[in-house]
Amino acid sequence: MNCFFPFSSLRRWALVGALCWLGLPGWAQRPATTRPQTILFVGNSFFHGAFQPVLSYNATAVTDENFKPNAAGQRHRQYEHEDRPWGGIPGIFKKLTDEAGLPYDVHLEVISGQTLKFHYDSALAIIRQPKWDKVVMHDYSTGPVPTRHGGQPARFFEYATRLEQAVHTANPAAQVYLYQTWARADITYPSGKNYSGLPLDSMTHDLHAAYYQEAARDGHFAGVAPAGDAWLRAVRQGVAMPNPYAPEAGKVDLWGSDHYHPSAYGAYLNACVLLAEVAGYDPRKLGGTEQAAAALGITPPVAVQLQRLAYEQVQAAKKLSKGKLKGKSGRR
Repeated sequence: MNCFFPFSSLRRWALVGALCWLGLPGWAQRPATTRPQTILFVGNSFFHGAFQPVLSYNATAVTDENFKPNAAGQRHRQYEHEDRPWGGIPGIFKKLTDEAGLPYDVHLEVISGQTLKFHYDSALAIIRQPKWDKVVMHDYSTGPVPTRHGGQPARFFEYATRLEQAVHTANPAAQVYLYQTWARADITYPSGKNYSGLPLDSMTHDLHAAYYQEAARDGHFAGVAPAGDAWLRAVRQGVAMPNPYAPEAGKVDLWGSDHYHPSAYGAYLNACVLLAEVAGYDPRKLGGTEQAAAALGITPPVAVQLQRLAYEQVQAAKKLSKGKLKGKSGRR
């Protein structure tokens, strides 16, 4: 036996080596290493989150393209608390993809209070690089809505298209997504504001119409991440309160303290929407033990609800928009 074992082992590994050399399937073959998907998020505080703990969440795991430790050459960051690299919703997305076993290299090009036109005018050198496999972008919160509500939809349509074209000029195979933002409570419930006197659904409807219209008319977006629609779904299903100025017990507040930016709950829901739409992964699989939710102070039962809502909204959107989005690879 002692003499036979080495010979048998040698024959066995020689056979495995031959199978691998021939490219044939073999039980001993190791799966090829998957190259990380390099993704860029382009937007403003609706990506970075504005408040802690979201603002700096998982910042060490992502690349803030606008952060310079000595501030030299750094574009204006607007707020005093913006003194460090950001993680934000892309940071949560990164954590979720890690837990799902999906390799992503996450980058941010986010400047507070800015539009897609701003990014086109001042950050095109960052956005127009062939290394991006995926790019996700959104406009200023009121930019896409009708002019009667304070929007500039023509500007939104023009620069969303220009940026999509810039990305695909650099990398025709890149996937470019729009990130549909949410209704602002601060301009819905107080008097004298853009949507005063109208239901929360009104601004959500306008944002939905603009983002999906841009995707359809352009024809080269890979999809729309329906974060704003997921917020409305959470409200309609009684998980989230519709009016943060009149809190309801047992319901989460998706807005932060300014009733404008996302709370940890809103940011987590948005990241789950991105996971489902952009990464193509069912967030429900993460379950109640998901680590980002725990770090953000979200209880397991609520995390599970938010994961479910994100999944349901993305699936509902796909059914409605099936056949409307063309050119998934971005090729013209």
